[in-house]
Amino acid sequence: MKTTIKLFSLTFIILAIWLSGCTHPQAPTSSPKPNPEIVAPTSSTMTEPYSNKISDDRMLLVLSAPSVHNSYYKPAFQLIVDFQIRYANTILDNDNVVIIVDEDTKPYYEALPEDILITAEVYDIWMRDFTTVNPLNPIQFTYTWASMTKQESREVQNSYMSIADRYGIQRVTTDLLIDGGNIVDNYAGKIITTTRFMEDNDLSYEEAVETLANLLDADEVAILKPDEEVLAHSDGMVSWIDEDLLLVNDYSSDPEFRALIMDELHKAFPTTTIIEVPVAYMTNPPGEWEGFESACGINLNSTVTFKNIYLPVFNMPHDQTAVGIIQENTTKNVITINAEAACPMGGSVRCLTWQLTGANAEKLILAAREK
Repeated sequence: MKTTIKLFSLTFIILAIWLSGCTHPQAPTSSPKPNPEIVAPTSSTMTEPYSNKISDDRMLLVLSAPSVHNSYYKPAFQLIVDFQIRYANTILDNDNVVIIVDEDTKPYYEALPEDILITAEVYDIWMRDFTTVNPLNPIQFTYTWASMTKQESREVQNSYMSIADRYGIQRVTTDLLIDGGNIVDNYAGKIITTTRFMEDNDLSYEEAVETLANLLDADEVAILKPDEEVLAHSDGMVSWIDEDLLLVNDYSSDPEFRALIMDELHKAFPTTTIIEVPVAYMTNPPGEWEGFESACGINLNSTVTFKNIYLPVFNMPHDQTAVGIIQENTTKNVITINAEAACPMGGSVRCLTWQLTGANAEKLILAAREK
């Protein structure tokens, strides 16, 4: 009996070994498809961190690349690209950044991480003006046509809106006319604009104050006489660097104008500390960016986030004094950005930047990662 069991066991083992080495002649040669819901991350996903870090203490700063096909920006195309690359690299060390760039222009941005680029096209680079104001409670005004035709302004804003809608950017919209560069606020109920807002919307001073206070949930509103009449933006005049600390250009070379500005600011913000900062003005050579005042020398056109101030400088004599004053009056990091490439066109660091926070910021950060 034991001999029979041993013989059966030996036969079974030999048969099992033989079968294990065989392939069914009709068996499929390809592997079965993996479950699409269970995809193991690649080694690069596991070991390489994302460029942007989603965090409540970081703001997202969004830039729009000039298209390689845009004839208007062609004379300064490479200068703008190089500036945006430097600006983006600086932001990445401190906040988050996304650049929106069209397919044909994207190769010029190869120096930047792929996961901060969204392939799309916005028709202009001055993102501040036609996007949203106040990243904590975003509101989209109607873009004016101070710098272009009415049709062009609509096309520019529509190009941004298509992206905002595609990615579900939450915002309130209004038909009131104003460029984002003409709203400077502390994100805590204090707003500054210029009389251009009154003119564009046919409002009296009192009506304009009430309208902005209600729409932006503001307690205090100042309406300044602009220091230039082309764009008439307030963000070339003032900058909030804290809830109760306001910087203003030093207009002492024009005592009458300075008195108008300071009187309005003190009346609107009686408990705010107001500090004057030196400013210098440059004039573009004839034929260069005609129709716009140069923004070279205006340090206050800065992008202010929770912890950082991205401050434009211009290799001008007053830069060091301006930077020193600002550093002495804030606990935020003051990060200088050379803006000589952009400022002749009439704008600077803040003008080029759209700011987002919270869920809106996360949506664009993830869109850049997951494309």
